[in-house]
This record gives sequence, C-alpha cells and structure tokens, in this order.
Amino acid sequence: MNLQRIQIVCVLCLAGMISQFYRAANSVLAEPVMGDIGMSPTAYGSMTAAFFVAFMVMQLPSGLLFDRYGPRLTISGLLLLAVAGAIVFAQGDSLLLLVLARGLLGVGCAAAVMGAFVVISAWFSARHFAVVSSFVIATGHLGNLLATAPFAYSIEAIGWRASFAVLSGITLVLAVVVFVVVRDRPETPVAKSADPPSWTELMQGLAMVLKMRDIQRIFVLALIAYPSMITILGLWGGPYLHAAFDMDSVAVGNVLLFMPVCSLVGTLCFGPLDQLLNSRKRAVLTGVVPLGLTLLLLGAYPEPPVVLVVVLLAAIAFFSSASMLIIAHGRGLLPDHMAGRGITSINTGVMGGATLFQLGTSLFLGLFTGAEGEVSVTGFRLMFLGMGAVALLAVSIYLPARDVHPKQPRRESEVS
Repeated sequence: MNLQRIQIVCVLCLAGMISQFYRAANSVLAEPVMGDIGMSPTAYGSMTAAFFVAFMVMQLPSGLLFDRYGPRLTISGLLLLAVAGAIVFAQGDSLLLLVLARGLLGVGCAAAVMGAFVVISAWFSARHFAVVSSFVIATGHLGNLLATAPFAYSIEAIGWRASFAVLSGITLVLAVVVFVVVRDRPETPVAKSADPPSWTELMQGLAMVLKMRDIQRIFVLALIAYPSMITILGLWGGPYLHAAFDMDSVAVGNVLLFMPVCSLVGTLCFGPLDQLLNSRKRAVLTGVVPLGLTLLLLGAYPEPPVVLVVVLLAAIAFFSSASMLIIAHGRGLLPDHMAGRGITSINTGVMGGATLFQLGTSLFLGLFTGAEGEVSVTGFRLMFLGMGAVALLAVSIYLPARDVHPKQPRRESEVS
C-alpha cells in the first residue's frame, strides 16, 4: 500500500468518525438541551430522528452524485451542510431550528461512509475491499465512543452550544482536508479522458440496479442486521435492563458500553473473513445467522441472569458487524460504473431498516406499557423473539443470491 492510499484511507476514516459522532451525540445532549429549550422528551426524540430521516432520504441522491461528480466532491460538499447544521444547532433556541439543524447534519453526513466505500473500491482490488472497509467502519465506532463520556466532559466544561460551535470548525477543516487529499481513483489515461454519465444515464442505471434480483435479496438482509443492534443500543437496551434488573442509569451505561466495543471488535474480525472463506455470502451468513439465534435466545430465556444478558447483548453487537459485508457483497455484484448507486441503494435499506425497527418496536411495546409508562419484561422478550424471527426470515430470502469470491478476478459480464 503506497503513501497516497494510506493518506486517503485515513482521511476517509475521519469522515466516517465525524458522521458516527453526530449520529450518537444526542444521547448526552438530552438533559442540557431539554433544560435550556424547555423541550419534552417526545419532542426531543422527534428532533433526534430528523438526522436519521434526512440521512436515509439522501442515500440514493448520494449514489447519483458519486457516479456523476465523484465521491471526493460529494463528501466534501455535503460536509459543508453538516458545518451549517452544527452552527444552527449551536444557535438554536426552538424545536424548529434544532430539527432543521439535525436534518442538515443528516444530509451532510450521508455520503461519508458510502463515499469511502466507493473510493476504496477504486483504489484497492476486490479481494481487499472488505478488509480496508472494515477499518473505516471500525474508526466510525470510535466516533460513537467519543460521543459519550468525552463529549459529556466538553459539555460540562464549556456548554453544549460552545461544544457544537467547536464541532462546526472541526467539520469545516475536515471538509477541506477531504477535498485536498482524497482522489476518486488512481490517475490513468482512461480515467482522465472518461466523460461523466448524463443524468438520464444515471437514472436508467439506478433503475437497473433496483431491478436486479440479487440486489433485492441483499437489500432485504440489510434491513435487519445493523438495525437490530442499533434498536437495542440506541433505544430499548436501557428500558429493558431497568425493567428486568432494576438497573440505574450508571449501571445501564456500563452494560451498554460493551455493545459499541464489541461492534468495533466485530468489524475488525469480519473484515478479513471473506478472504479466509473466499466467499462473501458465507462470511455474511457467519454473522447474520448467529445474530438471529442470539436474539431468539435473549427472548426465549425466561429469567436470564444478568451476566448472560450482558454476554448476549455483546454478541448481538459483535455479529451485527457483518452488515458491512452485506454492502461488500452487493458491491461485488455490480459493475464499476454503478458502484455508487448500488452501494447507497443497499445502505438505504440499512438506514430504512433502523427507522422501521424503531417505529415498529415502539408501536409493539406500546401494547405492554403499564399505567406508569414502564414496559413489561414480557413485552421485551416478545420483541426480541420477533426480531430474531425476522432476521432468520431475511436470511431465507437472501440465500438464493449469487456469491462473490474475493480471491477470483471479476469479469464485467459477471457483474452487469
């Protein structure tokens, strides 16, 4: 790996880290923001969700922009919207402004990780795609960790508004660095002379991607892997632990801390797995099948000891890291000129699945909510059982998809 490749990957890792940071930052912002603005928990939850909705909506447009203008311009340009979002958030004094800010942050961060995948697919051979991508995902988890205790210390020291003002400056510097350092592909005579596709050609290509049966099967699996984990970590893990074990917030935080750590470890483990197996499909199943079984076990065990629950939650986070290989599988089935549209189409499933899981489980658990607003343990157990069953159903739909063998050279006829 030459120096330019190392520099490009490092910068892309930083872009992925800032994207994950903004996604997770609202957990420690809740108390100071609600206190300053006078916002109800329901309103705060809606404001937080604006990021994910905007992020999801921007996936397909990002794919078109990747294939039309390249990931370098797309990532750096959209990060400028994230800068604007951070500034608006720092100045926001109403629900409307904070929703607008979170929406801008979601749009601004939407291209960071998928754009990194497109760049990596151009700079590295297909056999190394998953391995290098795993480093981008792993450093993204560092962004999740930075959004917890370190960010909380910053808020306590200088306030949440000043902290976001500093973040806007960091994001601006990062946008400039992406523009200066990143290159879409190695410079070759062919790359220099190639004309970008027209918008009509881009839309026709997107329609072709969405009609591919194998991509549809992979899309279904993308709906459940990461969404299962983030629904527990970001929404229901705390209430479940409180209902089942009467844990306070500190104990809940200590237990849930295992999940992002295990996600990071899982990313580093699953990244090289398709190389070892020479099968992207088997590597995906190695993660997603145990994920479904672990969810079923968590729901089926009547009164599990707390140690077992911690192990199962950590296992869910670990096995969900196979979601990066789901995207890699889809990329391997696509010709190079459709890479951006294909990758972002699958990632729309990832973010859309997270939205659907959170909305669906919220409605379901509403059936098991008591007069004091607490969900019964039975409701959580049935939720875990349902999530596990859905995961295994998605696996059955995915099974007929064509495999990708990273150690074998691709021929354009095999991926078109």
